[in-house]
Amino acid sequence: MNGFRKNKGIIIELTSLLDIIMIMLFWVMLNVSNNAQDIEKKAQEKIDEANAKTVQAQQDAQEQIDKIREENKATELAAKNMQDALDGFSSGMMVSVEMRYSGGKDVIYVSRNNSEPTAVEVNDKLNEELSKALDSYGLTKDSIILAAFMYDGDKVLYRDVNKVLDTLGKIKGNYKNIYFTQINTTKQKGEN
Repeated sequence: MNGFRKNKGIIIELTSLLDIIMIMLFWVMLNVSNNAQDIEKKAQEKIDEANAKTVQAQQDAQEQIDKIREENKATELAAKNMQDALDGFSSGMMVSVEMRYSGGKDVIYVSRNNSEPTAVEVNDKLNEELSKALDSYGLTKDSIILAAFMYDGDKVLYRDVNKVLDTLGKIKGNYKNIYFTQINTTKQKGEN
């Protein structure tokens, strides 16, 4: 038993070691608590961001729905106006632009619903004169206008027909809904 000695007089003090372990344990618990708060804060920020995106998406969708409803109202109004114009056309409501050769020159006679025609000479002020004639019948920029440009190709000058067609094309820009058709009565006379 000589090789084994018993040290009865050595005492190991563990109090300071326990203090250090307790401090480290406290630090770890605080760090875990702070990390949990940070994670909770970030999660709440993501939830708030997702809620904001959802609200924005709902507002955008509502704006698109409102826009589509407005477009539908405009389309319905345009369809109603067109139907009214077609009903008026069926009952004889139409603008006639008739070109005749009279007194050595081409003259245009504008009338609406077989009323007394307004005479307009084919000259440099044709655009203004035709616009005035249309306005004299109470037609506005929003009126739906069905019109026929009629001429006898054997009697009027080709250049004047082209000038009137160009002018009618320009007048179309002054009215939202004006529809012209071109009728050469020469062809009709030959068929009879």
